[in-house]
Amino acid sequence: MATTSCDVAIVGAGLGGCFLALLLRRRGQNVVVIEQGPSIPSAGADFLKPPGLRVLARHGLADLVGRHGLRRDHVRYYHDGDPIQDCSFPDGGFLIRPYRELVELIYTCCVMEGVEFWFGAEIGDIAVGGGGVEELTLADGRRLRAGVVVGADGTKSLVRRALGIEQVTLPYERLIMRVATVPLTESVARLNRLYFSSDGWLAYFYPLGPEQARVFVGLPPECDEEVFQDGVPTLVDELKKFVSESSDAFDSLQSAAWQRIKVSAMRVAAYHRGNAALLGSAAFACHPMTGMGMSYTLRDAEILAEVICAAGGDPAELDRLMHARYEPRGNAHRRLIDYGDALAATFHDRDAYLAAFREDLHTRGEAAEPARRPALQLI
Repeated sequence: MATTSCDVAIVGAGLGGCFLALLLRRRGQNVVVIEQGPSIPSAGADFLKPPGLRVLARHGLADLVGRHGLRRDHVRYYHDGDPIQDCSFPDGGFLIRPYRELVELIYTCCVMEGVEFWFGAEIGDIAVGGGGVEELTLADGRRLRAGVVVGADGTKSLVRRALGIEQVTLPYERLIMRVATVPLTESVARLNRLYFSSDGWLAYFYPLGPEQARVFVGLPPECDEEVFQDGVPTLVDELKKFVSESSDAFDSLQSAAWQRIKVSAMRVAAYHRGNAALLGSAAFACHPMTGMGMSYTLRDAEILAEVICAAGGDPAELDRLMHARYEPRGNAHRRLIDYGDALAATFHDRDAYLAAFREDLHTRGEAAEPARRPALQLI
């Protein structure tokens, strides 16, 4: 088959890949996005916190993504049924919107701008040379050559593997996560509530829209098999031990379909090699308790687009700018990963969790100066 050429090839059509494609195309780059699935991926977080919303606002997308989303500015935390703190969010709060809806909006913008998408495109081979990725070959024989290749293809990134970039993955082995979508109840509509227990359980209740809510449950692995093997009534009995103000949601859990989610932290040794770079969960993964993964990915895509366009097709300049402006994002990622590790390790202990909690990282995504760091609102 004939070989297709483009300025930038992006592997992965999730949030990071689509947003990067949009930014690049708006600056005149010829972009091809390769997605192995038949359509936009559906798995991802439902939250955009203030840092991510600010990125979207800078590119005229804030009103579009927020139009049918749900704004919240407050989360209440509980330990063994007792409220222990409130966390308030600045700048109009955070946005709740199902991941697939959010990505589809940005994908639609990409299509309108002329970004080319190849769906159902499984990669058969990635040819790598001294300057990075030389050519992508699909399983159906199509070939793609690009000046820049971006791996936005998740924690099992084929691009990262082809580049030989080392990764370290640390699963949270003491916490199994389950998620279900249920009918919205009054208590969940009123306030986002996150519950912890001394026995190592957690439960998070939040609305998705006017009719549906999401419920996350975290539990020790030895409990997961017993609880979900015996059925939901056993789960509800356990939740009643530490969930104190969301009991009106219990009945909806009886018929819920619970999906198991693998949760782990992931770090990589480098974010680029030659003309190829990593983005999103191909580059880092943190515990979902931080709620900042998508916001960080949007900022990473913004920086990466600036670097690619500033390089102007010059491989040496691209490599220099990657080192100078994109690789330093690893420092912010490491702080966020460490913060997620601290939350996951302490949530069973009230005092230890409150000591580990960082309102600056949790709401603004940045470390505040010690003298200016806001105090928690303890209850």
